[in-house]
Amino acid sequence: MDPTPAEVAARADELVETYRETAPFYPVEAEAVESLGDAFRAGDYGRRDVEWVIRWYFRRRVDAIDHAERRAVEEAVEDAAPRELRGALWDAIDALDEAARDGEERSDGEGDAPRPAHHRALDALTDLPGVDVAVASALLWFLDPDRFPVVGDREWRVVAALTDLDAGYPDRMTPAAYDRYRDASRTLADRLDVDGWRFYMVIQRVYAEAFEGD
Repeated sequence: MDPTPAEVAARADELVETYRETAPFYPVEAEAVESLGDAFRAGDYGRRDVEWVIRWYFRRRVDAIDHAERRAVEEAVEDAAPRELRGALWDAIDALDEAARDGEERSDGEGDAPRPAHHRALDALTDLPGVDVAVASALLWFLDPDRFPVVGDREWRVVAALTDLDAGYPDRMTPAAYDRYRDASRTLADRLDVDGWRFYMVIQRVYAEAFEGD
């Protein structure tokens, strides 16, 4: 039986603590969440920092890694020129900071209305070789975990079980699909009364307890 939002909310602290005690990548994740966004914004990072986020996106699954996909993305990013990596990140950061400054969240797409700033950020990041919207969401998450949850099939499944998000993980993650996930995630995070980092930990534990092995 799928858990209910009320049940998850009641156990949120317990789920976070269990994640901290059991997740193999927790110590390095916690450090990255604390420091990586500021480093990206300050330009105080190297190629390996960007590559680390890409590796993390795939390797955090530990027991269900698609190694062929992981290697293809990692190798594509490794082949990108340093200027290309920095340019993509700067463009993404500029778009997100513009949104934060101006309060822009969503355009209705009608007429000549501009695209949402985070869509422009996704455009910049997915210009990098091998990076799609799902992988780009990992970079957005480290830049601003409270506004941009990382998305993958596991996260989608849990959020769909706890909200009205459509259940089927998209065959191809698009900005519009990410928006549906993001809206549902932010609503759920508010209900659980957790920030973006704690939300991630809760979702991972719910998946491990309720869905892993299905």
